[in-house]
Amino acid sequence: MRSFLQIQTYHDPDSSNKDINRDYEGVLVAGQPLQISLENLAPSLDTFVTFKTRGEVEVYSSTNQLISLQTPVPVEQVSEISLIARTFSDRLKDRSLEITFHTGAGHQLSQATLHLTCLRICLDVDADRDGIIEENNPHKKDWQWGINGHGAVLLVNKDCDVVNSDGQDNDVQDNLKGLLDLKDLSFMIVRRVGLKNLPDGCEVYLSVNQDIAKRIRIYDELDKNGDELIGAKITKAKIIDTDRDILLAVEGLSYPDADFNGIVEITLNLMKDGEIIGSDRVVFRVAPWMMTPNTLSPINVFVSRLSNGSNEEFIEELRKVVGKANAQLDPVPFEFHQDDPWMRDEIEIGYTQGPGRFMHVILDSPRDRGLDHLAKRHLMGTDFGYIIRKSCEEVTKLDSFGNLEVSPPVTVKGVNYSFGRIIFGGTRAEIIEKTRRKLKVLRDFFFAQEIQAPFEIFSDWLSVGHIDEFMNFIGAASPKGFKLILASPDKCYELLKRLRNEGHSQALLRQGKQLDDKPADISVADVLDNEELALNNQRFQKYINWNREVLKQELDLGEEDIIELPTLFRDDGEGRAKSFFPNTVNMVVLNQHLAIPKPFGPKANAQCQFEAYVKGVLEPLGKECHFIDDWDTYFREGGEIHCGTNTSRQPFPQKWWEIEPKFLK
Repeated sequence: MRSFLQIQTYHDPDSSNKDINRDYEGVLVAGQPLQISLENLAPSLDTFVTFKTRGEVEVYSSTNQLISLQTPVPVEQVSEISLIARTFSDRLKDRSLEITFHTGAGHQLSQATLHLTCLRICLDVDADRDGIIEENNPHKKDWQWGINGHGAVLLVNKDCDVVNSDGQDNDVQDNLKGLLDLKDLSFMIVRRVGLKNLPDGCEVYLSVNQDIAKRIRIYDELDKNGDELIGAKITKAKIIDTDRDILLAVEGLSYPDADFNGIVEITLNLMKDGEIIGSDRVVFRVAPWMMTPNTLSPINVFVSRLSNGSNEEFIEELRKVVGKANAQLDPVPFEFHQDDPWMRDEIEIGYTQGPGRFMHVILDSPRDRGLDHLAKRHLMGTDFGYIIRKSCEEVTKLDSFGNLEVSPPVTVKGVNYSFGRIIFGGTRAEIIEKTRRKLKVLRDFFFAQEIQAPFEIFSDWLSVGHIDEFMNFIGAASPKGFKLILASPDKCYELLKRLRNEGHSQALLRQGKQLDDKPADISVADVLDNEELALNNQRFQKYINWNREVLKQELDLGEEDIIELPTLFRDDGEGRAKSFFPNTVNMVVLNQHLAIPKPFGPKANAQCQFEAYVKGVLEPLGKECHFIDDWDTYFREGGEIHCGTNTSRQPFPQKWWEIEPKFLK
């Protein structure tokens, strides 16, 4: 960008006229110093110079001292000067600087008059995040976290962020659809440059680099058509109406990811004859996609209404629990699920947020089964956005979102994770022969959001491979504010041995149920006598214990923060684990109400002992346990209530930009 005003050599040694007077023209940018060298203008360096201005122009020395006008100064002391104007011109050349050179005796040698037009280059955003675009906020050019921080926020709008691993985005609209679009956009103002007709050779451009152009859209004046001004194929746009303020709308197209840190820089340039002579710049940070933990209140619970009616009774029982939690049950019609019951595996309902704006955002998994079109055809709308990450790599069961969770807010070794930490399951190559791992495009996406500091645990030991088969969270009035729930084969064997010792060895698990086309009934004694089952569960318990230690370390938990629920697993024939009876850990948490798979445990004194144990450890925490039969609808197919439902929740009361995350530094 220009720093010196280029003025041709003033002194003409061949001229006989020692009182040369010449006029020049120049453009000054309001608030931006313009340096002028006097060496080429002065007849010699041993002369004196005086300055005279017309209009609002200030003259400074190279040491930033204001120069007194019409007071002779040795040229050697002011060989360079700076001009500053604070306001823009009302008309062309309405300001001037007169530079007069004198001898020591006061005899005028020569004079140069610089006729100036002053223009303003000012681009503004909501830099202090109060919903108002203030003029020329000093912090608009950078980002700082914290409640007293600064930097504008940009939302990704609706269904724009659809990316494959080959980097190809989907085609999306290039104009605004109406007021519903506007509510999710951010805005910026190109302030009045000055005149309608700029000095010759002057033009004003809005610009971004090529990478940013793929990640945002800027729409032109909203009182016109709202057409695309800058986008994937347009990195620069000329500003035509320079005599008034122009309001522009900005939308994000990409969430932060491995190749994008979320920072968007937009520049406004004043060009003269192809050279940048003035510029202004603003910075946005794209709002992250955030997950909601079980400790936040539910809004809607979604479940597939299967075409054969097999889960109608389940839906009605679930409806009662959802109603008690002051939420809404939303059974999804067949056309949007094609009898795919695994609602949790297909989508994760998170949200994004900016000052005064909030939108639920669905992350669509790459599993692509019957529920594949649920998000875009049924859920997405004015209050639901959409993201998907796909890859040319093979999709495994670990890529479904039963294998994705987020903890409640937690402090770990002095670091406050105000929005919890994302957790997903992976593998351990030293244990699993044919390993599976969540797709890199998904892992990259989770880590790039930063705000929920993800970590990976071990789920590949499970046949389905989802962490919701052995862990969950519930809120609690405890120092941590929550409890980690873990599946525990050890706890199950402890209960069964106690029942045997109390004379209930013939009590039946899974009574009256079918599994693998055979009666599922099995006595306490038969379970305890099954050595293969016991050995397998010892192995599975070791895997759970390994995860337990990782979770304790990453979430800074003590043993008092963990609740174990009795669970048994069976070998799936390939060395991985499947549930032996409905898994109570795989529950849906709805405030104080818990929708829990009915475990069909052994009865003593006319009461299921697994249910009694679960109630005994959870009800003292203020929870109400509702056991729902999901045997035929979900358990026999390899999942449970949590797998077959999905829940939208209220956002965190705290705003993500107000925190000061030490873990990002």
